[in-house]
Amino acid sequence: MSDSISLGFALTDQDARAERRDAAANRQLLLETAARLFASQGVASVHMADIAKEAGVGKGTLYRRFAHKGELCLHLLDKQLQIFQDGVLFQLRHMTAEGRPYMAQLDHFLDMLVPFVANNLPLMIEVANSPMPVDGMGQDVNRPHFWQEMTVRGLLQRAQQAAEISPLLDVNYIASALMAPLDARILYYQLEGQEFPVERIGAGLRQLVGSLAN
Repeated sequence: MSDSISLGFALTDQDARAERRDAAANRQLLLETAARLFASQGVASVHMADIAKEAGVGKGTLYRRFAHKGELCLHLLDKQLQIFQDGVLFQLRHMTAEGRPYMAQLDHFLDMLVPFVANNLPLMIEVANSPMPVDGMGQDVNRPHFWQEMTVRGLLQRAQQAAEISPLLDVNYIASALMAPLDARILYYQLEGQEFPVERIGAGLRQLVGSLAN
């Protein structure tokens, strides 16, 4: 005799697969709709309700797929981020194999990073403005800025081990300080408010990196 009580609405395997297909289809529809609205109206001016209405789904369906606009934007960035990260890792491995200094690698990384953030700025701003993790303290490893800062920190640590920079330098703080101007909101101010071109921002960051070398 079974101890369980059937409620009469358990999903069969076939039903579960159909539900997963529907969920995936809804997710793709919402992403495509958001991308189209962002392209025509601008990311900042489009609200989650606009996306749900244009896609022809309820707001509940939208929020089950994406908790907030920043999460949706992060998913739209996913492919670009993966291509960028794979390209960066390939180039840094190649530079290491050639024996290039780690500070030169950091210079190269920042030279690639500034235009990447600038080219994806509207989506990056929404990600940066989205809610922090529940505890409000920890880093959200899914955010682009986290991976970028870890890359800068790793290169600085290796440079310090290779005696390219002083052993007295606080590399954790310096990594955070170098990345601060690349917060999408600050970069937006530099580009629009101060009218610094992308090339000037990248050159300035590389000058800061150069000043650290022994």
